[in-house]
Amino acid sequence: MTDYNFVFSSMRTEQVIAEIPLNGTYMDMELNVGGRLDGSFHLDMTGYDNQTLMDATIPGRTFVVCERNGIPIWCGYVWSRTYQSQAKSVQLYCQSFEYYPTHQLIRSSIHTGPIEQLVLFRDLWTHMQAVDGRNVNINLPSDTPPLLVSKAVEVDDTDFKFYDEVMSTLSDSSNGFDWTIDVAKSGIQYIKTLRYGYPALGSPDPTRLTFEYPGSLLNYYATESMVDAGTNVFTLGSGEGSSMLFEEVVHQDMIDGGSPRWDVIAPRKDIDDAAQLASFAEQEAIIRRPPMLVIKPTLKAEKIPEFGSFSLGDACSVTMTDARFPSTFTFQTRITKWTLQPQSSENTDEFSLFFAGDENE
Repeated sequence: MTDYNFVFSSMRTEQVIAEIPLNGTYMDMELNVGGRLDGSFHLDMTGYDNQTLMDATIPGRTFVVCERNGIPIWCGYVWSRTYQSQAKSVQLYCQSFEYYPTHQLIRSSIHTGPIEQLVLFRDLWTHMQAVDGRNVNINLPSDTPPLLVSKAVEVDDTDFKFYDEVMSTLSDSSNGFDWTIDVAKSGIQYIKTLRYGYPALGSPDPTRLTFEYPGSLLNYYATESMVDAGTNVFTLGSGEGSSMLFEEVVHQDMIDGGSPRWDVIAPRKDIDDAAQLASFAEQEAIIRRPPMLVIKPTLKAEKIPEFGSFSLGDACSVTMTDARFPSTFTFQTRITKWTLQPQSSENTDEFSLFFAGDENE
């Protein structure tokens, strides 16, 4: 049986307060977004002091690291907790440290010239953690990335913007980048490190990581939908009205083959370059070709490749051979999100993967 440990510490001092067994746990993690962890414990547990349990789970003051077989896989702060008196149950709701900038206002104006966007992103974290009370020990990359994409930030303290608003503008915009916060263990200390990459994080080799059905895939859903698909894909760029940039890509072969015309809009208002918009439009048209197929797999965490042997952003191959795909269907993609539910009803832990371009990923 897989061993899970939940270690709670002080956000400011990093001092370990308690290790608490959690029940009914759920956790997830997504590139450029972060994740959540839910779980519960009971008061009056044998061998545990109630006050220590409550001190270790104070919302906004403590954080939790989940270890799977001794390896840290999730790290974030306690955001809220609910106590139910009859069951003596405490339910915890936690956010990963990627969400920390969503609660920090910019109170000192930031004006930069055009500089490398990854350097700018790192400098925003430095600027934020330099404020008294804000340092939550996120380690920042020390190397200087090469100049690839120049961007600037103009924010006044009177704008009352949160750091995440500016950070997301950088990472999620046209020609942006991937980022996440990794957690590792050194002795009894947990090391939280910001990791970013342009244009993407993770291993680019899809042959290194393969998931198969039957095999490591326990189950999968294959959804074919017209919700975001179209034979005529309109990508809208910056501007308004007659001055707005736009590109239309038509799947004429489908219309000639008897399909009705279906129009869909893919907005990218952050793109103000016509050539860049045209390139993006071609990619969108491929993704949105009707009907869009989305594969949502569930896997057993102990099967090869085992959970924890890959990272967000890694390229992978997915292969399915069954009644739905008798001739074998294989596609290559990137892992952008995972969800994990330890100790399921089958007495094993299961996880789900979400891939680049998935609807509602």
